[in-house]
Amino acid sequence: MVTGSLIASAQLSPREKLMGLEKTRYEALTNRDTTTLSRILADDLVYIHTNGVVDDKSSLLRNIATGALEYLFILPEKSTATIEGNFGWVYGKANIRFRVADINLTVDQYISFIDFYRLAHNQWQLVACQNARLNKENPYFIKPPVKESIQPNIY
Repeated sequence: MVTGSLIASAQLSPREKLMGLEKTRYEALTNRDTTTLSRILADDLVYIHTNGVVDDKSSLLRNIATGALEYLFILPEKSTATIEGNFGWVYGKANIRFRVADINLTVDQYISFIDFYRLAHNQWQLVACQNARLNKENPYFIKPPVKESIQPNIY
């Protein structure tokens, strides 16, 4: 069965492979799978959160592993991938829910993001991620699919 998945993977375009890696990264974030994340994240990662906090690879992995930062869901929409040589980037928007353990706060946000990848040794790795919160005054704001009773009033 592995042969079939390898053949299917080989038939994907570079953009489709990059989009698949994004999906894998989202799943790893929500499942707190630091082993997978460690392979996807470059050693020189710069990860900028919507509040301006900057993580490197080790601090992001530590925050995910300890539960200091817990992604409950990431629902991307309108994502597009572009590849130029050994670099690729994915731009899009997403509904996310995450929990910050230190202040016991669960946050729902609608964000835009751009993720930059570098291809080295036949493997894509995330080298930079910039996230920006879109506020509700934005005409494209989509409220996350959660019950009103548990929706935090952070907007």
